[in-house]
Formats: sequence, structure tokens, C-alpha cells
Amino acid sequence: MRANYILIGAGMVLCSVPILTWSVEDRFEEFQQERQQAFEDHRDEFRESFQEFQDTFHEEFEAYQEELRSQWEDPQVSDRHRWVEYSEDQSSRSVVDYEENEITVDVPEDEGAEGLMLKFDDLLNRTMDEAYEGDEVTQRTQEKVDLGDGAPTSAGNERVLNEISPEDAERMIEKAEVEEREEPKGDDSRGVISMSVPMPEKRPSDKAEEYRAQIEREAQEYGVDEALMMAIMHSESSFNPMARSHIPAYGLMQIVPETAGKDIAQQVYGEPRLLSPDYLYNAENNIQAGAAYLDILESSHLSSIEDPESRMYAVIAAYNTGAGNVARTFVDGTNVAEAAEVINSMEPEEVYERMLEDLPYEETRNYLVNVASRTEAYREF
Repeated sequence: MRANYILIGAGMVLCSVPILTWSVEDRFEEFQQERQQAFEDHRDEFRESFQEFQDTFHEEFEAYQEELRSQWEDPQVSDRHRWVEYSEDQSSRSVVDYEENEITVDVPEDEGAEGLMLKFDDLLNRTMDEAYEGDEVTQRTQEKVDLGDGAPTSAGNERVLNEISPEDAERMIEKAEVEEREEPKGDDSRGVISMSVPMPEKRPSDKAEEYRAQIEREAQEYGVDEALMMAIMHSESSFNPMARSHIPAYGLMQIVPETAGKDIAQQVYGEPRLLSPDYLYNAENNIQAGAAYLDILESSHLSSIEDPESRMYAVIAAYNTGAGNVARTFVDGTNVAEAAEVINSMEPEEVYERMLEDLPYEETRNYLVNVASRTEAYREF
């Protein structure tokens, strides 16, 4: 900063007045400092908000499971590959297992075959918005902790199982298996009728085809591999639009609200925002967020890895466990730049084998195998 002086006439009086001016460098430095401070404030705010949400989510999850144990020996709940809904009184339930490609419906024995069919038909017609409202754990959590209204969007009015046609449903019922069993009811027990039906074998490919157009669009927008996007979606959720993990992460590509707030929203909207569960359950939003995050990993966090194939392996692992844990595979610590120097001295096949041996978690090692192999398959899809 520097001070200049000029003479200003005021009637017959002359006085010297200091005029303060800033150089371009000073102004830019101040702007950068303000921007960095704002980013750190947002980061800390998001971390605190999500930590509160996460803690409350886990408390509500445990409480909900305990409630279910009064009527169910095995109180199943939604996860990455299963969408589970209970009736309001928790006496009946439906389980859509996307990994096993099977639907199971359980109703009290006094509702009989008619009750089974009504429950099954109701499930097939459930919209995304209705399914979101039925996500009891998330709803209870959001009643106690508001993640904010950053870019809220409804989950959608399409059917969750819109890939299953009426003709598919008829064929499924023909293959149904029905059994009766006892379930706990307090200190006593109650009779339940259970129906298991296989979903069409073509369902996973139909679901992938349903999302193909948007995946291609977002892949082009963010400069990422559409086959990799499909492989990650397949591995993360088995194309379950109501996927929800214990973290919790939401939707097809399993986006974590905190990660979305810190990184993805900045990429998509140009400013940090907390993205709520209903936003992330929306398939279009979720796919866009997944593409943006892959771009962040490829173009920022892991951009110093030179070979495209080696970088792809690192991106796959980082999507599951973070770039820091990928670095630990090659160096003593989480410095990605140092790890990139080691990776750049290796052939892609060596990088892959090293990661299979030394990635910190078995889950990530298995994830790398699944996504890498599925990426190759989706290149031919």
C-alpha cells in the first residue's frame, strides 16, 4: 500500500489530503486471502454439520433396528444393494435385493395371498418421492438435524422399479415361491406369509441402458470415462436408486453429503453447498455428482499420475477410500505427489498388482478388481 497527496481547492483554501491506493498485487492477495478464509469457514461448517447429521443418523439407525426386533428376527434395513420398506405398523415389509436380483414380500398370515399381491403391486408402483418419504432412518434424522436447503430437489415421480413392466410382473409371479413361518412379537410369536420372486434377468442391463444417455452426457461434460461411470454405479449400488450406506452415502453412485459439499458442489455450482439426501436420491443429480467427483480425482487429486491406465486404477481406489490411502500404497504417508513419482516409474500392470497387495483395506482391493473388470465389460456394452 502507498500514500499519495494531491491539492484540493476549497474556496480560497488549499489543503493536502492523503489518497490511499492499492496495487493490483495487493488487491489480488487480499482477494485470495478472503477466498481462502471463506473456503475454510465453509469447510469447517460443513464438517460440523455433517458430523452432527452422521452421529444422529447412526443413533436413529440403531433405534430403528431395535424397534424392528420386536416383530422381526432378522430386521433387514436398506443398504447399498437392498431397498427395504416396512408398513407403518412394521408388521409387513418388502425387500428389493438388487445384487441377488430378487424381491421378497412378507405380510401377516391373516392377510393371506391377497395381502401378498396387494403389497407386491404397491411396491411396483412406488415412486422415488414416496420411497424417499419411506426412508424412515433418514427422515427421522432430518427432523433432528437440518443439512440446510442447498440445492434441494425432489427424488422424482418415476417408479423406483420402472424397468419392470406389467408383463414382467406377471412372469415373475409365475415363478414365485411362498412359505409360512413364525416371527417374534414381543414375548410371543406371529405367523407371516413370505413370497420371493426373481426379477427379470435382463433387469441390470435394462437399468444400465436407462441411465446411459445421462451418463454419456455427464461423462462428456466432465471429461471422464462413461464405461468407468457405469462400472462404479454397478459396483456401488447394483443400479439401486434408493441405495443408502452406513456412512451414510446416497443414491446410484453413493455420494456422501460432506464430500459433495466440500468438493462436488464447488465443481457443479461454483460454490460450496451441502447437498441433502433428497437431492442425492434424485438419479440425475446423483449421476452428475458422480461424474464431477471423478473429474476432481482425475484432474486434480491424481492428475500427476502420467499413464492413463495407472491413473484409472488410482481413481477407482480413491473413489472408494480416498486419494490419501492410495498414496499409502506406494509411500510412507498420504502425499499423493510423492506417490505419483513412484507410480510413474512403474508399468500399469505393476501398479495394479501393487495396489491389490498393499491397499490398506480388503474392501478397496476387492472394489478395484470389480470396477476394473466391469469397466472393460461396459466398454463393449
